[in-house]
Amino acid sequence: MAEREFPIEFSTLTPDPRPRAWLVLPEGFEAEAEPDARSPYFDASPQALIEAFVAAALEEPRTRELRRDGLQVEIRQKSPVLRFRDYVTAQAVPAKGGGALAVYSRAVVGFWDLNVNRKRVERWIAATKEKLASS
Repeated sequence: MAEREFPIEFSTLTPDPRPRAWLVLPEGFEAEAEPDARSPYFDASPQALIEAFVAAALEEPRTRELRRDGLQVEIRQKSPVLRFRDYVTAQAVPAKGGGALAVYSRAVVGFWDLNVNRKRVERWIAATKEKLASS
């Protein structure tokens, strides 16, 4: 299997055309790809934002941080039964005096992910909001 690109250049990313990935970008983020959803803005520095996102992700089972480059991180989560590996790359970017997230979550195996990547990203963003609100 080919090595996954890291860090990802979100502005030129070409997402997997199969329904097994989910891309979230901030409003106004210049990118060639059309995102599946827009990131909310956070009243936190990009550094605090990426730390909260990683902390939220790592609270879930079978999840591990693999690599980090500045404000970008790659996280792997394995499926519960068959242990399929999904990869999530997230980057915090400055936005509106705080930060926002660019997130690309994708499955490696299969054609359709049954919306697993969408649900994961939505869950992790919600958990990130909670972490920042309680800090």
